[in-house]
Order: sequence, then C-alpha cells, then structure tokens
Amino acid sequence: MAIHLDWDDESNQIIQIRIEGRWTWDELENTLRQTIAMMDSVSHKVDFIIDVSRSHMLPGGATQAAQNVATPETHRNEGVKVIVGANTLIRLAYEAYRRINRSLGKNQEFLFAKTQDDARAIISRERQFPS
Repeated sequence: MAIHLDWDDESNQIIQIRIEGRWTWDELENTLRQTIAMMDSVSHKVDFIIDVSRSHMLPGGATQAAQNVATPETHRNEGVKVIVGANTLIRLAYEAYRRINRSLGKNQEFLFAKTQDDARAIISRERQFPS
C-alpha cells in the first residue's frame, strides 16, 4: 500500500498520512474512511499532516475522484489540514477539489508546507489563532 496512516502523536491530536510512490483513488477513499473512524474515537479536534513529498504522481480520473471524496459535511473533530511537499500538479488538483467542495457548500481549506516541521508549526499557529 502506498498510503500510510497513523497517529502522529501519543495524545491523538494529529493524524499523519504519508503518500509514497504510486497510489490509487480506492486507497485514498479507504484512508479517508479510516480517518473518520480515528476522529470518531476521540472527543477533540484532530489536525492532519498529509505528506506527499515522496509521491509526485496523481492517478488518472482526478476530477471524478474529487467528486467521489468531496462531501458537504465537515467532521465535528476535523481540524487543520496541512499538505507537505506538494508539487504544482498536486496543488492544481487541490484547487479542482476545492471548487467541487464549494459547489457542495463546503469551504474546506488545506494549508501547504515544505517540511513536516513547517506543518507542525502551522498547526501550532492555527491552534493559537484559529481563523
């Protein structure tokens, strides 16, 4: 499996998703279902670090896949989402996903960082000064 998922910290405050090499949309959808179960298992906000620095490819069918994973709901425990190491293609795919989400009435924002340390700093800042 090219998508790895785990808690980033012992207090279950951050979910770490690492995407490496080639992956499929089915793997991503399965990972998203697992993150929902993880958020359901706690009673506090959960932030995300999504590290794509070791995967620079998107499987075909990105627009259809974005429609499949876009939902009008936001999980009650969903916190800050930071993508690490996104190249131009991934940023363009994110913009398409964001437009689809907006058409569903959801304004889901992902922030971008160069490194995992930068991502943790962004999460720390956002926790102090939520938007």
